[in-house]
Amino acid sequence: MRRLLSLLPALVALVLAFLIAESGTREDFFVVGTPEQKTSLRALFQLLARETQPGATRFTILDQITQELRLQGEVPRINLLLTTYTSQNPSDPFGAHYLYEVAENYRAAGALPLARVYYRRILREYPDLVEKGESLHYLSLMRLIPLETDPSAKKEAFEQLNARFRYKMTTPDLFYAWGRASESLGQWDDAQTAYASFLKFSDPTVAGDPKAASRVHSLIDLSQTDRAWVRRDLGDLIAQVKKAILASDTTTMETLRAKVGFFAVSWDNQDVTDTLSEAFDIRLFLRELVRQANYGSGTDVRFSDTLDEGSNDSEAYLRTTGWNYRIPTWYFYFRRVEYPADPDINGSWEWAGLFFGEKL
Repeated sequence: MRRLLSLLPALVALVLAFLIAESGTREDFFVVGTPEQKTSLRALFQLLARETQPGATRFTILDQITQELRLQGEVPRINLLLTTYTSQNPSDPFGAHYLYEVAENYRAAGALPLARVYYRRILREYPDLVEKGESLHYLSLMRLIPLETDPSAKKEAFEQLNARFRYKMTTPDLFYAWGRASESLGQWDDAQTAYASFLKFSDPTVAGDPKAASRVHSLIDLSQTDRAWVRRDLGDLIAQVKKAILASDTTTMETLRAKVGFFAVSWDNQDVTDTLSEAFDIRLFLRELVRQANYGSGTDVRFSDTLDEGSNDSEAYLRTTGWNYRIPTWYFYFRRVEYPADPDINGSWEWAGLFFGEKL
């Protein structure tokens, strides 16, 4: 149903085009409304017919015609009028204006595929215009980018925006979306360039994606490490972590823990991505805790036989007990690595952190 509704403006345009063909003249088809409105429109079309050269005078007359039609709610007629005019007058210097009005009409009507077609045409076929201090090519790019569903086309739009209007790229979400488009194409170097610009903002946030900044930080940091702690098999990683803890092998523990974004927090911490290892020496912290837990005749640490029920295909929690550091229960947290730049580790597992206490 949604797709059918999005096609409705196009179907209306086709019907109108057919009706034009059946009408006596093109102008007669657009002369609608009350007797007074018809008189006004007919006079405007007569003025338009007398003006033989494209330019400012025609622009003014067409603008008056479209205003009259818009007051009557005749947006499909406006679209048909302006697209027909531009196709018949390809040298008109105001072509970008006419098609931008059409594109905006389709966008407002929810006919996004049609809007996308006309934004593309403006950029490809018509010279830029500055209206009210703003470039129509810039406005078209800004409208087009969220409408592009093909990653290559979206990336191309970003590159054009960057090449021509870099000084207007003043929000971090643009660079984040550019990076995501490059990622989806497997072009990691381009993604890193976009993400580096994203992180230069004092507050690199993206509406609707609260973890955007932490994700980008992780990707950038991962690119600068050897990723030696990553394991393809979760069971193998857990077995190695267990063995290291039971043997008080803190050197291996340090080797196995994630070197990017590792955390150690209580369950009531709402944002573990803000808890970075730089807040304290995580190596000394783990070494002391393991030493205390294994002090004396043997280890008191016990691991659950199965993963916690909150585990899924992307995250895993392993409950342990017997720790001597204030809180005896810890949950070891494992997660899949998201790093498309390296297919060999993308989707593998890492030991990413610790939660202290029983789950809330």
